[in-house]
Amino acid sequence: MGFEQLLNGWNDELLEVEGVFEVILILLLLRLLEESEEESESEIKELLRPWLELGIPLPRVHLVNGDVLQNVIVVKLFDTVAVFKNATNQLRVSVPYANIVSWGAF
Repeated sequence: MGFEQLLNGWNDELLEVEGVFEVILILLLLRLLEESEEESESEIKELLRPWLELGIPLPRVHLVNGDVLQNVIVVKLFDTVAVFKNATNQLRVSVPYANIVSWGAF
């Protein structure tokens, strides 16, 4: 459950069950986690930007689920998603930054 969802679901029953301090602590922790995810996504975006500008194929892009994209070119960088194109068959793939583990030759 995200920070906004929990904040929207704020009610007296939740306060009675969990207590005021516990709810505030949970809200603060969720907000901190949400901010750290946003920072890492923008960091990955900036690290991929030179590959986009140079148009050099990435030998491998490793994803969270274990998949590997091979010989892909960065086509577009959006706020939360990178679009890659396969250098050989022109197939396009959109990948959220949160799903990218690493890229390079290994």
